[in-house]
Amino acid sequence: MPCIVPIVEGHGEKEAVPLLLRRILTFQEVWHWTVARPIQVGNLNKLKMKLPSFIKYALKYKDCAGILILLDLDDECPAVENKNLSKQINNLYLNCPAPVVFAHREYEAWFLASIEAIARDKNNIFPQTLVYEKDVESKRGVKEWLSSQLPPGFSYKPTIDQARFTNLIDIHVAQQKSRSFRRLCHAVEQIVQK
Repeated sequence: MPCIVPIVEGHGEKEAVPLLLRRILTFQEVWHWTVARPIQVGNLNKLKMKLPSFIKYALKYKDCAGILILLDLDDECPAVENKNLSKQINNLYLNCPAPVVFAHREYEAWFLASIEAIARDKNNIFPQTLVYEKDVESKRGVKEWLSSQLPPGFSYKPTIDQARFTNLIDIHVAQQKSRSFRRLCHAVEQIVQK
């Protein structure tokens, strides 16, 4: 089966991104693709410095038919950074698609886009009525905000909570509320339709 190989930033994404990509594939009714274990790069600067090496490593995965680069982008402009990185990728003359997606400002912003669904889950300790009505991509410090919504003594921990919350994202709602999440869904479409 053809496989998407994700390239991600941190430990939390290493566990969460395969879950999210499989959920998006299911949402798009794509049944014949798999998702590989991600390659962790650290941050955008490290990726830029060793991009050819990371891409070469991704292409060695069995059945690699697409590479998806997914990183956080705190303050930079996603369009500018995407253009720069895509230009570097195009210069590698790959035989498979390798779209770039930046979670603006951070991966956890996608949780804000779907916080009502996450809060309603019976296994979570967020208030059941939790909502976030502002622009999810303009919020700074989402991890801290998530921690502030939990009862005293609890805090959001990416390596523990990111995968669990990812499984609760309402894909349809997140697409409506987050431009970068729509970009992610479109990137998955680009890969599987190539």
